[in-house]
Amino acid sequence: MKNPNAHERRRFKRRMLAYYLPVLDNKTQQIIGHLVDISPAGFMIDAKLPVQNRKEYDLRLDFMEEIAGRASLEFKARNKWCSQNSITPFVYNAGFEITDIARDNIEVVKRIGEKYASA
Repeated sequence: MKNPNAHERRRFKRRMLAYYLPVLDNKTQQIIGHLVDISPAGFMIDAKLPVQNRKEYDLRLDFMEEIAGRASLEFKARNKWCSQNSITPFVYNAGFEITDIARDNIEVVKRIGEKYASA
């Protein structure tokens, strides 16, 4: 039997976003990239620099307050892969697995996908 590809193994459908939300390293306060898609289990960013593989990050996602009555969402995520974009070589795509997030923040992640999802 063939191994399922990454898309088939996902527990949650990722929502492609029409608006790039900044993803910040909560320790350095630096933007590491902009959110491309998201699900309660993981997300992908576009970044100007390569992201260190298998590193766990303490992250913050800043968004409009009307999403959850607050200005940001904090969580931990581990980088699973990073590769140079084949169409835009000065951009890196990086995939993350969310490793630690408060249970009530999972609903916030779903609302982010609903609010900013492309058609």
